[in-house]
Parts: sequence; structure tokens; C-alpha cells
Amino acid sequence: MEKREACAEINRRLEEALAGENPGKSWKEAHLRDFRAAVETLSGGSNTVIVDDWGLPSVMVRIAACRNSDLLEKGSEAIHLAFYSKGVMQEEIYISKFQNVLIDGRGYSLPLRTPAYGINFEQALQACRGKGAGWNLTPFALRAALALETRRKGFFPHGNSDNGVDYLYREEHGESEEEGVVRTGSGPVTWSHNGGRDGIYDLTGNLNEWDAGLRLVDGEIQVIPDGMWMQEDCTMGEDCWYWRSITPEGELAEPGVPGALKYTCGEDGILLTAGGQTGKDATGNCAFGNIRAEAGLQIPELLYSLMLYPEEKEGYDGWRWIKSGGECLPLCGGGYRALDHAGIFFVGLTYPRTHNYNLTGFRSVYVKPGNGR
Repeated sequence: MEKREACAEINRRLEEALAGENPGKSWKEAHLRDFRAAVETLSGGSNTVIVDDWGLPSVMVRIAACRNSDLLEKGSEAIHLAFYSKGVMQEEIYISKFQNVLIDGRGYSLPLRTPAYGINFEQALQACRGKGAGWNLTPFALRAALALETRRKGFFPHGNSDNGVDYLYREEHGESEEEGVVRTGSGPVTWSHNGGRDGIYDLTGNLNEWDAGLRLVDGEIQVIPDGMWMQEDCTMGEDCWYWRSITPEGELAEPGVPGALKYTCGEDGILLTAGGQTGKDATGNCAFGNIRAEAGLQIPELLYSLMLYPEEKEGYDGWRWIKSGGECLPLCGGGYRALDHAGIFFVGLTYPRTHNYNLTGFRSVYVKPGNGR
């Protein structure tokens, strides 16, 4: 099948599948087989189609496991934390090629659709987990791995950062929708994470995406390590016992332990500190590369590998926002109004899990059950 014919076939099947009250039932095995074959052919095998327990497909990008040394200038040979599920190392993980749409409350990665927006963290989490075994909300650790990979390769993806166009490259635009959002995958190839049609679209701009496994609590950095975000009993709620703080030695500890790493903010941006008081409830921001550390503070590799602190002071895009009071969860990439602050390294840690507004979206991931080693 020629590429042009394959694209037309995909769009036709999508229209058929999304028609009716229960779109999952309109897919037949032959249609799924043809759809998957077309996607894999067009991407050279790096993209595929994975169905949930309703039999409804999502276009996914395969990401092979890598080491910290592949992503950092001075990284160790340890496998990056993004590639663990329930404490077991995974050979690969699949991430949505597109920001997800909602169909009957579930998230799906489909091209040229209006992505779901205006939802809170809990809604995004349920939209992914409700799809069946192996599905979950994108972990922050995976976003970190992808961002660090783009930096090592010298390419930062562009995106919809100014109501349908890229703020810095204004000739680049997507197919505009209401509220400044563009259709999934409608931008140029520079809006994919690797600059190619087989890449992940809109990690920069369009919508800020909720990610799993990271939060601030009164400025203290807390993570859910080792892929335990995939555990059935890991609610990621405020009182979830899987949350861990980080010490300057890179050890994981109970939340609130003396000496845990924290962010504080002021007029000069964001400061990384160890223990002590973060001061008043305040909001601060700076370019990611301009985050500073208090004098003499040891920076563990874990913070570099999770893009929580810059390994170097230059060579990054995107800004970092933090709030030093309350529980705040990550919104990533910068939305369609982020202007020059957008970027794959953009992370906003200023809003609670209950917050929803027109700049929030999400994407799902899939880990094959029993695929670890």
C-alpha cells in the first residue's frame, strides 16, 4: 500500500470507528490489522497500534530502554528510572504519539482530533488507568528521559506556543481549533520530538500535560520511584504511601525527613535547598538552566536524570515554575499561551491535583504486562 493510500485508509477507518454511541464496537479485527500495518509501515516500525480492553486503538511510539549515560554528559550506566514498572526493568515502553482525546471517559491517541482539555489530574489518571491492564498516565520520568535525549541529539521540538503557531517560528502552525488548541499531529515535523513523522507530537506547547509520579509538598520534591506508579494500589493520592523524598546523597526517604531536597523561590528565581524552611507560600520561576543550588549542596544524579536540576547551565529550552506551599503536581510542555516559556523542559509545579483549565491535557502510556526482566 502506498503511503498516500495508507493515510487515506487510516482516516477512513477512524471515521468509521468514531461513529456511533460505542465506537469501540465498530472495529473489526481486519480493520485493526490494516490500521496497525499502515501505521507501522509509515513509521518504519517505531510506531504501532495498541488496543485497550474495549478493542479501541491508540497510535503509540515505542521507546527502548536506555541508560543515564545515554542521556547525561556524566551519567552512570544505571538504567534510567523511566524504564521500570513495579520495580522491574522494562525493555521498552509505549507512549501516546498524540495528546489524548476522550471517548466515553477514556484517553486515546488518535491523529487530527481535538485533544481533551480542561481536566484535572484525577480525571486524566482515570482516563488512562480505566483502559485496562498495562495502561497509565505518562510518568514524569519518561518525559525527563525524552527531554534529555532531545538535548543530547541537539534538537528541541517546536510547538503551538501562541494560539496555533510557534511563538519563535511563526511560519509553523497547526490546524487551529477553539481556544487556541490545534488538532493532534497537525503541525509540521518540527513539532515532533525527533523532527520526524515517526516522532511524538506536541510535547512542546498546545496543552500542558499532567504527568504522574512527581509532586511538590510545601516545596519538598517527592517522587514515586522504580515504576511503582504502575502498582494497582498506588493511588498517587495525597496520602499515598509510595511517595518518597530525595536526600542530597540521592537516597529515597520518607516524606518530610530532615535534609530532604526542596525548592524555594524569590525575586532571583528558584533555589534548590536541603531541609530547613522553604519560607512563605510563594510562586517563582526562571529558565530551567538558571535554577540554582545553595552553596555547598551536593546534587545527586537522580535530580539530573529526572530533569529536576540542570546538569549544565546552558543548552535547555523551557521555563520552570514552582510554588513553595501546598501540594503541586506537574503540568508539562507549556500550553498554547506559553510564548517563549514553552519547551520540552517546561514544567509548572504550581497547581493542585484538583485544578482544571483550558491549558491542561494528558497522554497515556502502555507497558506490556510481564515484559520486564
